[in-house]
Amino acid sequence: MGILYEPGTRPAATRFSQTGALYLTQGLIARALELANLGIEAEPGNPIHYMLAGLAHMRLQEYSQADAMFTEAEQIYPAYELDIEPEREAAWVELFNLGIAAYAVEDVERTIEAWEMAGVMWDLRPDASLNLATLFNGEGRWDDAIEAYRRVVAGLERQPVTRQLAEEELLEREDLKIRSERSLTQLLLFRERFAEAEPLLRRHLEVEPTSIEVRGDLAAALHGLGNDAEASAIYTGLLSETGLAARELFNVGVALYRATDFTAAAEAFERLTQLQPNSRDAWFNYANSLLAAESWESLAAVGERLAEVDPLGEDSGLIAARAHLELGDEQSAAQGLNRTESAPVHVEGLRFLPSETETSLQGRVVGNAAEPGAEVRLRFTFYGADGTVATEPLTVSAPAPGVRERFEVSFAGRATAYRYELAPPPLP
Repeated sequence: MGILYEPGTRPAATRFSQTGALYLTQGLIARALELANLGIEAEPGNPIHYMLAGLAHMRLQEYSQADAMFTEAEQIYPAYELDIEPEREAAWVELFNLGIAAYAVEDVERTIEAWEMAGVMWDLRPDASLNLATLFNGEGRWDDAIEAYRRVVAGLERQPVTRQLAEEELLEREDLKIRSERSLTQLLLFRERFAEAEPLLRRHLEVEPTSIEVRGDLAAALHGLGNDAEASAIYTGLLSETGLAARELFNVGVALYRATDFTAAAEAFERLTQLQPNSRDAWFNYANSLLAAESWESLAAVGERLAEVDPLGEDSGLIAARAHLELGDEQSAAQGLNRTESAPVHVEGLRFLPSETETSLQGRVVGNAAEPGAEVRLRFTFYGADGTVATEPLTVSAPAPGVRERFEVSFAGRATAYRYELAPPPLP
């Protein structure tokens, strides 16, 4: 099925265009460009001169100028798209390869320049802009990454005019568009650009009306926009569902906490501890939600359980002591503070990183009561759906008080939760 273009102004050959085209075929590019510019001056409404100028700039690898000339030619005569598209695609290939070569020698600025111009010249192929999004993410250039993802999505929403895509390719492009939009919305939420994220999330919700993640993200965006009534209704609906998996409960709990509905967040994390009774992170988030809600009686019991799975966490110890103090139990509060203050080291900044093939846990030890250089032995236990999947020992040298040192524990396999304990010293 052909494309019906607006008629526009048809190109008309002139002495400038005819001679310029001849120079172009003979490789006299600068002279051809000169004649094209003279033609534009003489007949600014004739698209043929802009087309000729675009071709000349292409041959000179002046891609920004070529883009401007091609754009002007199409505005005057839309059907020129059929002739211009192959030129734009050829420019994309050249620029993409220039970016690959620059990246290989770690020339980041030239890489960015080449791939950005590739996306300007022709956005129907997403590779350059996807690479840029990854690069910008790695450098913490979030707003630039957002624009790169926007270009990916915009290009994938269109199809080439000079060839027909096979059904398989169309499906691949649609799948990539959905995944790119998800990455885009996550970045928009992270940057608190809620007004931009909301329409994307509503569109995603039409496609995936039962998705926990999409509904949670939409509620977060609505909360950020001040639409707390609709956000609360979504959160309440999520929390009322039975059979939520651990990851879903975690996402709901985090969303509710961000929305400052601490009581509901505590309910979500309480259900998570029932699914993962040995999860340090589940108990930590449960306790922090109760702390924010000032639910002191519940927090006193939860804080004690947290101390079992996070025995060297200074924050965890202080949370439990605070609950006892608020309840007037000064003796239990003092015992908890003493336990925290006498810990050989403190453990903080725990970051759980599971994947399909490897699980790692990163964190920091902070010097406390142990003599600097003293050996401190820890034991980390990792859990999966069927129980314990690995136990990994870690021996550290105690830093000086207040000094922080990083550590990492990992094993080959997948875990969904973890806890740790202070291991006894070796027998003499």
